[in-house]
Amino acid sequence: MAVHVLWVIKGLGPGGAERLLVALAGAHDPEVATFECAFVVPWKDHLVADLEARGVRCHCLSARRRDPRWPLRLARLVRSRRFDVVHVHSPLPGSVARLAARTVPKARRPVLFSTEHNAWRTFRRPTRWLNRLTNRADRFTFAVSAEVAGSLRGPVVERSAVLIHGVDLPAVRVAAGGRAAMRAELGVRDHEFLFVTVANYRAQKDYPTLLAACARLRADGVPFRLAAVGQGPLEDAMRTRHAELGLADSVQLLGYRADAVDVLAAADAFVMASKWEGLPVALMEACALGLPCVLTEVGGMPDALGPDGARWVPPADSAALAAAMAEVAGDSGLRERLAARAVTAAAQFDVRRAAREIERHYVPPVPAWAPPVGLEGIEVRRAQPHEEDEAVALCQQVLGHADDAAWPALFHWKHRENPFGDSPMWVAVHDGRIVAVRVFMRWAFRRGGREVRAVRAVDTATDPAYQGKGLFTALTLQGLRELEDEGVEMVFNTPNTQSRPGYLKMGWQVVGQMRPAMNVRSPLALPRVVRSRVPASLFPDDLNLGVPIGEWLDGGGLTRHPLPTGDGLLTAWTPDTLRWRFGSAVQPCRVVDDGRAAVVVERRRRGQVTELVCLLALGSAAATDRLLRRTVREAGADVALRLGRPRPHAGFLPVPGAGPTLTCRMLCPDPVPPLADWDLQLGTVVLF
Repeated sequence: MAVHVLWVIKGLGPGGAERLLVALAGAHDPEVATFECAFVVPWKDHLVADLEARGVRCHCLSARRRDPRWPLRLARLVRSRRFDVVHVHSPLPGSVARLAARTVPKARRPVLFSTEHNAWRTFRRPTRWLNRLTNRADRFTFAVSAEVAGSLRGPVVERSAVLIHGVDLPAVRVAAGGRAAMRAELGVRDHEFLFVTVANYRAQKDYPTLLAACARLRADGVPFRLAAVGQGPLEDAMRTRHAELGLADSVQLLGYRADAVDVLAAADAFVMASKWEGLPVALMEACALGLPCVLTEVGGMPDALGPDGARWVPPADSAALAAAMAEVAGDSGLRERLAARAVTAAAQFDVRRAAREIERHYVPPVPAWAPPVGLEGIEVRRAQPHEEDEAVALCQQVLGHADDAAWPALFHWKHRENPFGDSPMWVAVHDGRIVAVRVFMRWAFRRGGREVRAVRAVDTATDPAYQGKGLFTALTLQGLRELEDEGVEMVFNTPNTQSRPGYLKMGWQVVGQMRPAMNVRSPLALPRVVRSRVPASLFPDDLNLGVPIGEWLDGGGLTRHPLPTGDGLLTAWTPDTLRWRFGSAVQPCRVVDDGRAAVVVERRRRGQVTELVCLLALGSAAATDRLLRRTVREAGADVALRLGRPRPHAGFLPVPGAGPTLTCRMLCPDPVPPLADWDLQLGTVVLF
């Protein structure tokens, strides 16, 4: 499953930022990221069909103009917990989305990204300050041009970069094939020179200056036509001005056109009179079509095209704009040079490149390791088979099991007899001696009908003389990089409070605490159970009840009590893996089956308390709890423990503050599954 992203934007009208989303929707790899889009302004829905045709579900947050409930709807959508990433493209709705994300529990809080499409100084002051106050929660900010990046202020500057988002270059260039038909539709004759602008009727686009320049051209007798594509709040005023200037024969105000690229392809040159800009989509499309450009020298346009990439004019200067348009219309050599430079500039406008860069930030790679100063002579690598005895001895010594004669057998059972696969091991070697070890135990989950390859971060040890020098991190990261290359999709474990911060620094995420429930055999044992906070014994006691797992399997146990199924993340148990996990002489377990349910249990000591641990329960909750209540008495244990919801009416109470904390790091583009999606039992998550 890919990272699921919510785009948040003010509207889905035909503007530049909105058209960028359409291009990105077609360029993103659906195996890496999938998208939904929330927008505020209901009458700006022109691009909804285009987005949904590309698999992006769209949510209109307003039922009517000036609907005061849209922030509540956006907050509810963000808090739905189905999004791994919220990526905002407009400052005001983006600020609301950020605040809503803060109310989501950390374990499932979406990661925040933003794209700034315009310089901050162009925002209204309240919007600018709200954006600045909330965007410090963003993991990263993309600025569409250097000019936009230069306008950023505050902590966001350190977590931002310029990213030219681009357009679908091949799709744009296809439009060139319809040039003749579009010119005929517009009534433009072969000898007439056609300028095209694609810009909405807003103060930013400065149509008054463009229309004044056209009036100058007509007065000077320059043969030209202008087709203007766009809509917006100033459209009526500009149509009035167009009529006042008597431009009906020279300038066509086409309004909104879904085929704006086709109109652009009919042009001989592109013109834009903006007062400010980020990096307009229409300009990128014009460059892809190889059109010579007449542009105001504002925003990110000069950085993208360079000093010789267009005929540049100052903003709000109709005389200069008219002169530049006349020069381009009358000089074929200049047009050829500008067209060639436009084609060259277009290479940087490939939306697929931008999509890959955004995906890289959504799913950051495992960082590489570099030896710390003073440890350049240490070699970090995968262990060789002949080094295993030395590595096991180091683990046994450092982990405090030097006197446990059974510990090497436990290690061999976990890591060499495992049907999920041999455990890969990494070592740090200094002066020919192993000084640190990191072992990952192979595992597999099943989600729906798909198997998920995983490893569990288990045994690790560092020689005391080398502790505190980063070898734990070095070995772990080296292992993750190689496991990722092998196709392993996730690493999980249940670290204690001392080691958990180290894992979190390496990109692990806390999935959540898995809460056990307990059934105390006698009220007299309850005080001892509550006070017993020491670690459980490493090796279980022998237990003389039920049958061994192998005997139970051979007797048709799985036929009577099938393994759990569902959409959650389940251990991919098979008869072989069940025999391995629950049938070892090193970790003795027994199966108790009363016909209505079956439980796999072990008995351990925890200080003065004897625990019956339910590692796997097969059957209904009522049937398995009833069986465990009987079994805890037969086993002579003080308390029975299992994972899952407490059922006080069935005798299973919550264990205050107890339970393993599950952590995970994905080695593939999938997001970390929320705790509710992990359908695990203690046989998977307890230390063994």
